[in-house]
Amino acid sequence: MDDSGVRLLGVEAAGTGESGCFNSAALNLGTPGILHGNRTLLLQTPEGQIEPSHSVAAGLDYPGVGPEHAWLKETGRAWYGMVRDGRALAAFERLSQSEGILPALESSHALAWVFDHPQELPQGGHVVVSLSGRGDKDMDIVRRHLGEKYSIPGQAED
Repeated sequence: MDDSGVRLLGVEAAGTGESGCFNSAALNLGTPGILHGNRTLLLQTPEGQIEPSHSVAAGLDYPGVGPEHAWLKETGRAWYGMVRDGRALAAFERLSQSEGILPALESSHALAWVFDHPQELPQGGHVVVSLSGRGDKDMDIVRRHLGEKYSIPGQAED
């Protein structure tokens, strides 16, 4: 984080993209507020009531963001993009098929941003995407959205 030669990018969950849909993009769409003892950016009404959130990734389905991310954005040290559920699922599928790795749906949002924005990345540079969890925990969600081709032998169906 202290190396100014490293560009920090984060990716938030933008929901389904349908009109009126909920999302979990507090850094891009939220306003300052306090929740659970932290002053940060929140998805909230003008009166300060917390709005519902949504993400296909359970770990991103939250109406706020940690105060360190809010600070990184405020200071300009990090930039945050948004990725919709469908793009995250497509990135999950792409990495699974090409590399045999089941990324967590949370990490799939970051993968989707990288896959969808190659022109915004340095030519000949290095890109590090943290695969912060295992995608096997998300298989019921993946099956629900992408179908039975993602059934794991011996695993009970929903």
